[in-house]
Parts: sequence; structure tokens; C-alpha cells
Amino acid sequence: MEKILVVEDDSILNKTLSYNLIEDGYIITSKFTAKSALKSIFECEFDLIILDINLPDKSGFELCNEIKGNYNIPIIFLTANDMECDMIKGYELGALDYITKPFNINIFKQKIKAFLNHLTIKQNKITIGMDILKLTFLSYLPI
Repeated sequence: MEKILVVEDDSILNKTLSYNLIEDGYIITSKFTAKSALKSIFECEFDLIILDINLPDKSGFELCNEIKGNYNIPIIFLTANDMECDMIKGYELGALDYITKPFNINIFKQKIKAFLNHLTIKQNKITIGMDILKLTFLSYLPI
């Protein structure tokens, strides 16, 4: 089961996102501040982070930069900031996607599913030179 960290300071939206993602079978940790999010990242491995930009204690951009500097966790921004310069900055920081509020929850859930399916497929492959190897439980033998 995939673990998702939701970092959103709006408690109603945080609970709504968490409820909908739990309903889809994901394990959700929800946080309301950058500080508590970093603590959770240090304590647990996440497959994906959904991150607001306007957090009370630190910008989501700053938090993303800090996460990307120390961890290899995919990030999706979910924010009210709809300026083109903010979107570009989000992608330049390495975000998988930049979704602006308001948004359609069903489309959002499908995006999450697609991203996680893509990441799972990507994680089961190794590239050596020009060859791509797919690892499965039956075919993997340690050297």
C-alpha cells in the first residue's frame, strides 16, 4: 500500500483529501505545518507528498527544496497560487505536478493513481547501459 503525506494547513481540505485518499486504499499521514511534515518524513518513508505552498510556518517552496535536497520523494503541489511564475517555480523545484485550487476531487484522485502507478512501474526497472531489466520476485537473485 502506498503511503502519502498530505501537507495542507486548511483543516477542512486536509481532512477531505485524507478521507478521499484513504477511501482509495492509500495510507495517509496528514500534517498542517512544514515542521511537522519534516518530522514525519524523517520518521517514515512516503511514496508521494501532496504539498500546499501557503503554510503557516514556511513556504511550501522552501519545504520542497529542503525535501528534494535530502530525500527522493515525489511531490505534487496543491495550492491556491495560480500565477504562472509560481507554477514554473514549482516544476523547477522538481514537482511532478502543480494543481491549483479549486480542483475536481475525482480528477485529482485519478492523477494520484496515475502518478503512483507510473512510479511503481519505474521502480521495478533498472537500466544498465542500453538494457532495461525488470525485477520481479522470481527473477531477482542477489550477487
